[in-house]
This record gives sequence, structure tokens and C-alpha cells, in this order.
Amino acid sequence: MAATASSSWKELDGYVSKLIQVFPNLQIWKDIERKPITVSSIDHLISDGLNLIEDSTITVFTGGIVIEEETKKMVILLKAGLDSYNRDVTLFHELAHLHHPIYLSRRSNEFDGFVSYAEETAREAITEWLGRKARADPELLRHAVLSFGLEAQVYDKSSYQAFQKIIRGQQCFPFMEQEYPVLMD
Repeated sequence: MAATASSSWKELDGYVSKLIQVFPNLQIWKDIERKPITVSSIDHLISDGLNLIEDSTITVFTGGIVIEEETKKMVILLKAGLDSYNRDVTLFHELAHLHHPIYLSRRSNEFDGFVSYAEETAREAITEWLGRKARADPELLRHAVLSFGLEAQVYDKSSYQAFQKIIRGQQCFPFMEQEYPVLMD
């Protein structure tokens, strides 16, 4: 069974683990290990002109990447009104696409032997898997949310660790860190 962005973490992690077993020599696995998403890689994308826009006209999907016609700069579009967790998961999904464009973009032919639908499904599952893993890192979460001017919100253990010292408008108590799970679904 293929995993999608709406799959549970267990399904997604199982699907990607199976891909790693069946296709262990794909370059993407080496690239993910050699070049993880980091604070500096996010800074590099931003210094190259990456921008983020929350768009209230988006109705079908939660996010995507476009290129501005005038500036030729990339823009992450996020559906306006997403809850904080889904906003952050979508942001990191798009950052994963941008961080590994050779393997995780629609122009990739890394998955030789896959039919088009299977290739796209595998690529999106790997992107979602990588994005959720990166979002669960409090340092990356804090840096991405603040760098793109988004509102910090606490909704799980990772976000609590990322924002407990700067959050305003939400009560954050030390005991809450033990109460919050790390959301992956």
C-alpha cells in the first residue's frame, strides 16, 4: 500500500522503510544522510530569495511551490487558515522538496522502473516522511517558523521545546513538556 501526505506516521514510515529495502541503492538515501535539512540549509534557501505566502484563495491543496513571474524567485504557498500543526507540516514538506530538488521534484527520474503514478507516489511519500522528521526537530521548527514570520504556537512536544521561551498568548508550564507527545500524524 502506498502512503500519502494524509497517511499516519506508522503507515508513512513503514512505506518509506519498504522503499529503502526494495531500492537500497537510490541516490536519495545517500543524499538524505549526507545532506540533512539544517538551520543553515533553510537560511541558504531564504538568502536565495525564497519567500512564503499564506494564500486565502487556495482551496484544493494545503501548499505548494511556485516561481514568481517578475522576480523568478521561489515562493512557498500555504493555504491560509491551516491549524498550526498542519501549517508547519506543510511548510516542512515544501522545504524537503526544495532541499532535495534533484530527487524530490517532478523533474526527477531517480525512480527508474516506476510507472509515473508510482514514481510520484514514492517521491511524495519520501518528501512527507522527510518533512515530518525535520518538523519534529525543535531547533529546525523554531528557525523555520520565525524565519518565515509565522506565528509560534505550541501543539506538541517539539513545538513546546521550540517556543516555550517566546510564546505569548498560550500558557506554557514546565510539566507540559512531559504531557505533550511528538505529533507525526
